[in-house]
Amino acid sequence: MTSPADLALLAAPSPFADPVVRLDPEIDPPPDVAQIHAPVRAAIEDAIATVGRERRAQMVLVAGDPGMGKTHQLAWLRRRADGAYACVDIPPLKDATTPFGHLARYTVQGLAVTGHLERILWDALRRVAIAVRAEADDAGDDDIVARLDEALPPGDQFARVFRMLAQQDPTLGALLYQRGRRLAPLSGLAADFGKVLCRITDRAAERALVDWLRGAELADEDLALLDVKHRADSEDRAFEVVRGLAQCAPKPIVLCLDQLESTSGLLGPDGLARMFTALMEIYQQTPVGIVLMCQSQQWAELRRDLPQAAVERVRVLPPLAKPSPDDALAILASRLAPVWAAQGIEPPYPTYPFAPAFVAALVADTRPTIRQLLLDCDARLAEQRRAGAIRELTPAVPLGTAPGPAPANDTAPAPIADAAAALASAQARYVRVVEDRKDLANPGFRQDHLREAIVDVLRGMQRHGRALDGVTVAEVTAAPKPKHGPRPPVIVALDGPRGRQRIAFDVYSDERGRGADRRWRQAHQRGRARARRARRRRGLPRPAGGDRAVRRRRAARCGGRGRGADRRAPGDPRRGPRPRGRERAHGRARAAGRARGGAAAVGGPRGMMRGSFAHA
Repeated sequence: MTSPADLALLAAPSPFADPVVRLDPEIDPPPDVAQIHAPVRAAIEDAIATVGRERRAQMVLVAGDPGMGKTHQLAWLRRRADGAYACVDIPPLKDATTPFGHLARYTVQGLAVTGHLERILWDALRRVAIAVRAEADDAGDDDIVARLDEALPPGDQFARVFRMLAQQDPTLGALLYQRGRRLAPLSGLAADFGKVLCRITDRAAERALVDWLRGAELADEDLALLDVKHRADSEDRAFEVVRGLAQCAPKPIVLCLDQLESTSGLLGPDGLARMFTALMEIYQQTPVGIVLMCQSQQWAELRRDLPQAAVERVRVLPPLAKPSPDDALAILASRLAPVWAAQGIEPPYPTYPFAPAFVAALVADTRPTIRQLLLDCDARLAEQRRAGAIRELTPAVPLGTAPGPAPANDTAPAPIADAAAALASAQARYVRVVEDRKDLANPGFRQDHLREAIVDVLRGMQRHGRALDGVTVAEVTAAPKPKHGPRPPVIVALDGPRGRQRIAFDVYSDERGRGADRRWRQAHQRGRARARRARRRRGLPRPAGGDRAVRRRRAARCGGRGRGADRRAPGDPRRGPRPRGRERAHGRARAAGRARGGAAAVGGPRGMMRGSFAHA
């Protein structure tokens, strides 16, 4: 009988279908779990509190593997602000020559979208009006005092009333700049920024004001309306815009830069170094909070090309840890809770149909990231939805098993009902991971991803007792990647006709993979050089047409054409097409490895996999 929970899962959209978080203020982020990455979250909040309390800049960096929740932390950092600070998302730098312009443009746009820009400017202008009135009162200028009293209501709670009253007098802004440019806060701001700030009292200049702050193209009449001669399109004016906004803001402004590795991928190390130089200047002269997000392995490489002064100002937090079984249960429960709440039903347990024992076994076996956990659960739930029935998943249920009765013999390995479907599901899962983070298509990422795929295949053979040419997988040992030093290889124990054997393998990047091709080319070039030296010693002239023509004529005499022709006589029964040079080199390497029971290497243009094996 189908339960209400099963009907809800079959009818509702998959709660795991979109594991990628987007930094869009209009889109609600996925459900948050407070216990996930709690130390990192607390460290970021402490840094922001320091900026607001001491008016001193703070810069922190969060490192983690792809899919560990870095962007999720930024999305919820903005969601938890509640007026205590203003979060601004800064995308990767596109032009290495304008880092300050890039920061200013997206800072102004981010503040304008959330409504913080308007409040910052009017609050600063109100403080200017209070300072001008106090000076006029001391000087006995009753006209100025009376004029400002009409626009300044008593008490800070009437800040919005000040805006409505000030806009009734469009020339009030010019008066405030003329009388208050030597007073705080205008005295600490650039002249053009102060003029533009005071022109906010003119309703006709509001749109041009925002465009000037973000460095947009402005017509001459717009510049005249703002009483400035130049646009904020240069690096020094863009820096003054960011500094002015940070000084005028009563609450901290937090600049959030996600995916630092993307800036390096777009502009190279020089572009990232320019961005960090700009951030260092802002850190030195403005009270802002800066939160950086980067991959762990990428940060270890990128920091070598950055200015030392900038690196020393970054507080690097501990890397994001992979979810534990309890964390995984909390994540799945948070994703499934809206499904139960929408239908008003009580499930057998919060993570139904993913039993706690199944989740614990999945985490212990694969050590997934948060994104990989969601993708795996989405694939398993999608299989059951296609079959039209929901069944509780236990540790004995593999991916690709259609819902149905449990096997009678619990000791036998659970069979795979549709091996093609299981393979297609696994391939789709890996494709989704790669497509979600195309900017991570670097040798190191591909290396780790291929290594995980091979380990998954071997563990699947071990779990289900599958044999390949009479050989079964007895044990797979894949040690986690250490924080420092090289990663140990994967150790696989195989049971075959010759007894138990062990093989150790690892996957290297493209640079090592080109070694076999390079060695073959060098050997080929040395052979051609020896042939040329032999012709010169014997006094033989160089054949017309060069070595290539000689090879073609020689192949034609032997009855073949082109490279790889067999030079045996036409009647020889052993005659056949010879393998190409690269294939001969790889064949010799494999034969040598089998003969000595030691190391073997197979290489190609896309990569190299090295393996060593020994009899147990």
